[in-house]
Formats: sequence, structure tokens, C-alpha cells
Amino acid sequence: MIQVKVAEFRNKLSAYLKRVRHGAEVVITDRETPIGRLLPYREGAEEAFELVEPDKGYAGLAKLKAPTLKKNYQAVEALLAERRRR
Repeated sequence: MIQVKVAEFRNKLSAYLKRVRHGAEVVITDRETPIGRLLPYREGAEEAFELVEPDKGYAGLAKLKAPTLKKNYQAVEALLAERRRR
């Protein structure tokens, strides 16, 4: 298995596709977090996948309340202030 960052994968796409063609598995990461996996194509492999219903649905999201914003809230200034605190 080969791990590669998004930028490198994009810049060297042909080389990684060639590796996959020869049987390698490529895991694409974004800031060290795996976000995708490229596997060699195999006839009939689609049947090996099974869709599974999620354990918990998204019904609970409707109960969440968004925070109320102050009048004349300046998002850009708030983001800059947060960055300065870091």
C-alpha cells in the first residue's frame, strides 16, 4: 500500500495510475488523514461491496439549534482574531 498526499498525487497522477495498473493500492491523504483509496480494477469485484445502513441516522441534526449571532457580526474580524490567539 502506498500513501500519498493530495498535491503529490495530483502532480504525479500518471505515475500512480501506472502503479495501480500493476496491482498497487494507493491511499490518498489530506493532512495525514486518509480521504480516498485507489484500487486496481478487477472483473466482478463490484459484487464484493455491500451497502450497509448507518447505525445512527441524521434525524438528531434537526434538533440542534444554531447559535444566534450578534447584530453587525463581522465574520472576517472574528476569524482573524481567532488566528491571532493561536
